Amino acid sequence: MAKLKADFEWLRAQVISNATELFEGDQEMAEKWLSKPLPAIGNEVPINYIDTSERAQQLLDIIGRLEHGVWT
Repeated sequence: MAKLKADFEWLRAQVISNATELFEGDQEMAEKWLSKPLPAIGNEVPINYIDTSERAQQLLDIIGRLEHGVWT
């Protein structure tokens, strides 16, 4: 159980880090993006959406697509 929690916390931190990279290091912009409804996840707020490892991975995938110019 502790490993799952550690894995989840790592994924959550990775989502925040990748979002910051998406905005070229602008943490304020990343925080704004993570705090606004996102159509790709049913208009849920990304920072609130990270409640399971699967959802964190989904956000990492979305960020990866956005980094490569694929609008989701």
